[in-house]
Amino acid sequence: MNRFFTLIYLLLFGLLSQHVNAQIDFSQLEEEQIYRKGNKYNTWAVTVGYGPVIYYVDVIDYTVFPKNNWKFGPTVMLSKQFNRPWGLDAQFMMADMYGQKNGRYFSGDLLDFSLNVTFAINQFAIFGPISDRWNIYGKLGFGLVYFRSRQQSQYDRTIGGEPVAKDQYLQVKHVYPYISGYPDPHGWEADDYLALGYNRRGGLPVNKTSRRNEIVIPWGVGAKYRINKNFDVGVELLMRSMNADNLDVNLSGADNDSYMYTAFNLTYKIGKKNKRHAAWTYKDFNMEYRRKRQHDPLAIKLDSLRSEIEFMAANDSVLSDTTTIYTESIIYQEGISESVFFDFDKSNIDRRSHRTLAKLARVMKLNEHIRIRIVGYCDERGSVEYNLKLSNRRCNSVLNTLVNDFKIPADRFQIDPRGESEMLSDTENLKPHGLHLVNRRVDMFVIIE
Repeated sequence: MNRFFTLIYLLLFGLLSQHVNAQIDFSQLEEEQIYRKGNKYNTWAVTVGYGPVIYYVDVIDYTVFPKNNWKFGPTVMLSKQFNRPWGLDAQFMMADMYGQKNGRYFSGDLLDFSLNVTFAINQFAIFGPISDRWNIYGKLGFGLVYFRSRQQSQYDRTIGGEPVAKDQYLQVKHVYPYISGYPDPHGWEADDYLALGYNRRGGLPVNKTSRRNEIVIPWGVGAKYRINKNFDVGVELLMRSMNADNLDVNLSGADNDSYMYTAFNLTYKIGKKNKRHAAWTYKDFNMEYRRKRQHDPLAIKLDSLRSEIEFMAANDSVLSDTTTIYTESIIYQEGISESVFFDFDKSNIDRRSHRTLAKLARVMKLNEHIRIRIVGYCDERGSVEYNLKLSNRRCNSVLNTLVNDFKIPADRFQIDPRGESEMLSDTENLKPHGLHLVNRRVDMFVIIE
């Protein structure tokens, strides 16, 4: 049994690892795909499923799978998602029961109610759905199982000199004829029928009584495939471990009973049609970056210095002699004209950067002979190829802003994306004081003709 579960886990983790390298490009995510606190997402879902139930009790003649008499059952779940990885579901499941061994068999039925915590494994491993289509999750819960069960003979035979017919209801004396005094201390007598949830004295065990109930602990794994915003399909494999050993009415069992339920599910995600379900969103890296940065003294100092420089530049006049001399100095010394900075994995121009580019555009309009080289950089997080493409997008964002918003001719610019090369702050060797922000920038140099 343990080998079987090990195989299932390896298959699921194999699916996860197979798609890690094919993970979606975080820089191309739409706003609705990113989980941000304060935003509204669909969080409720209802699931229906159907599948086989396999019992692991004392009265069975198999190790992993039944040879015949498979039992199936339906399930329904109501689920609530709290954030990307964590959720809670209330589940109901019902099924018939059967097992046989040593010339006897038990049969009955059960009702299973449980409350389960779910956690998306891929949300912890790769911070989002696999290829925007798969979620692999674990589940652990607590519940109650209500059942009826009774034992009967498989064929005609003689037990202790007494004939027992096929399908005859078995009594304690038929199964335990040689155990003196057992199971009397447990409230059973020799003439009692081996039945729970049926009358066991005073006639055949055909009249139903109150169901026997026991605690059950569901645990296991599952996988879901996202069809669209409304529907998912999936499979779920859960072992349900009981705290007792009486599901098959076997009085001398050594281990607590359990049963495995494999459900093939269809999920409907409740909510607005134009919103994503929270389980199918990605981690907001910018939010985590900003949260960490709030406690970084060097980052705070850098922001302060940048604000002071921008304040001084905003109050300077490009028409003054000082500004003219400064502009000429840039031309002959090939100094940095301006720089704009970007959030992690972003290439959009924010308000602060837009103001910086506005000042550069004003100088370029006053000096029509100036041409600018736009040089883009990234920090070292990400592959070399990806960072080169990201720096190219940042260069083009700056170029498009200067051309489209400020009407500077495109032929006055050259773009030079350099990826993670020539980092200004060596964050690897300066840990923990290196600043990724200064590497995520675009510098604008005056071209010397």
